[in-house]
Amino acid sequence: MMELLELAIRKAKDLGASEAVASYGLSRRLRVELENNDVKRANQTVSRSVRVTVIIGKRLATAVTTVPTREEVEAIVDKAFKIAVASRPNEHWSGLPEPKPLPSVRGLYDERLAGLQAGEVVEMAICALDSALSFDKRVSVSDGLVEVTVSEHGLATTTGFRGEERGTLIWGYISAVAKEAGEIGSFSFAIDASRSLDVDFAALGRRAAKLAVESLGAKPVESFEGTLIMDPDVAWDFFSTFSAAYNASNVWKGSSPLAGRLGEQIAFEGLTVKDVGVLEGGTRSSLFDAEGSPRRETVIIEHGVLKRYISNTYVGNALGVEPTGNAATLLDVAPTNTVIEPGDMSFEELLEGVKRGIYIRRFSGDMRFQDGVVSGVAKQAFYVENGEIVHPVKECMVSANLYEMLKNISGLGKEVEKRLDVYTPAVRVERVKIVGK
Repeated sequence: MMELLELAIRKAKDLGASEAVASYGLSRRLRVELENNDVKRANQTVSRSVRVTVIIGKRLATAVTTVPTREEVEAIVDKAFKIAVASRPNEHWSGLPEPKPLPSVRGLYDERLAGLQAGEVVEMAICALDSALSFDKRVSVSDGLVEVTVSEHGLATTTGFRGEERGTLIWGYISAVAKEAGEIGSFSFAIDASRSLDVDFAALGRRAAKLAVESLGAKPVESFEGTLIMDPDVAWDFFSTFSAAYNASNVWKGSSPLAGRLGEQIAFEGLTVKDVGVLEGGTRSSLFDAEGSPRRETVIIEHGVLKRYISNTYVGNALGVEPTGNAATLLDVAPTNTVIEPGDMSFEELLEGVKRGIYIRRFSGDMRFQDGVVSGVAKQAFYVENGEIVHPVKECMVSANLYEMLKNISGLGKEVEKRLDVYTPAVRVERVKIVGK
């Protein structure tokens, strides 16, 4: 496939382009879906594509084909060139980055995963399902998924960058519910992912079932302001939302409240957040981004102080900040693996400091980076009083502000758990409003 990228680059230059970027992607995906205690469907998809961006001065245009032949590649270069000629200049465009040495990242490709067949993936899904159902007769599996992706990606630019890499990923989830004597508990959710063939789907099913059973016997709570302990499942949502706030594109566009706040204390002094594109085995780790810049580790918050935004070259130059290897496209920015440094507290120690609060394992509602609004339903929640879990809680509302929550963190667990692309401990936050029903 790299020869097709070379062809695209040569043709773009021959047509008169000042710059060009060509990339290819190949993927094979095996997917098995569960629903209502059974396998609903299994399918396999294969995709191939070549994408070319032609740049004439400050005019950019992109064309894509899913038929990667020489004729099709030449056709999309012609198409992109014509569109670029007719386009308005992007006055903020400042050029492609020069090539830099790429990192060495381990654990991104597993031959065993690449060799899996559809039947083996179905067996994994059935294993997770059977483990959940056999854990307790009160448990039903509402839905679930097991998916395996094998991919290959290449990139070439007129600045001389050439890069190729392979990747594998397996992930899955189980959602379950327990029923007893007419009572329906809160739906549970268990998820796992890996770049290697090491996901324990039996353990995944058991965990979903265990969480479902533990939610039985829920009682209502009165409204109060107190402590919120976020399980890693909820902290995953929280820090995923927050990552949009330190995305330089959103800062530049004026939609992030973190604009102009580099160097300020914006969070609990014990909080350190990193974007780590070179994490060994990371679900979003890779060698290079969409413009050919090397992936890297970037400290976003250090001891509560905002240090950097994540950026690509285009937005970084426009905003006057350092590019960090986070190009999703030439014009867009995206996080890689979000890593929250652990604290020094066990779960029991996180509970000990709670006079009155809730421990929450699922959240359904709004978390907005633009204004910090956090408003939604606490599910898989437990009432905590004087350092002890008292009982499961019937669904109640959580009302807070994301940026105030960052400041009001009072403890971080010492065990970091992976939730797809977020690596986080449990997080304890003070002064959160709980609205009972």
